Amino acid sequence: MPRQKPKQVEEQDAPWKLAVTGILKTGYWISDRLNETVKPFGISEQQLNVLFILKKCGKTCNLCHVQEQMFHKMSNATRLVEKLRVKGLVTRDIDENNRRRVDISITAKGLAFLDKIESKLKEGHQCYYENKLTDQEHILLAGLLEKFRK
Repeated sequence: MPRQKPKQVEEQDAPWKLAVTGILKTGYWISDRLNETVKPFGISEQQLNVLFILKKCGKTCNLCHVQEQMFHKMSNATRLVEKLRVKGLVTRDIDENNRRRVDISITAKGLAFLDKIESKLKEGHQCYYENKLTDQEHILLAGLLEKFRK
């Protein structure tokens, strides 16, 4: 029986495959850098995301809104909020008229904690990201990524 020739490898991957692979690799790389920065503060990337969402909301924010805004849609927002509450970084209030409605607020301690982390993040961002692309390239990349997600 004659030997079969090995299947030829595609000469070039489809451009969309290269783009998706690059986006995934870059996303994981950025996530690793972020986790390196927040780990000494004793919180996770997802908990940090919750704090940023609450800060942007202002006074109070509904738990459903927090879940909708999170980067990691599969994260358990209730569990994340509880961990932040135990640390005194957020408060959680259940509506007496509608027990399914849970309002979350960032505390003064949470805001101070976030300020500390933000200054550390800024140092890291400048080191990792700012000097890799020009401002124009950052804007172009952000626009392309937004277009890709739609």
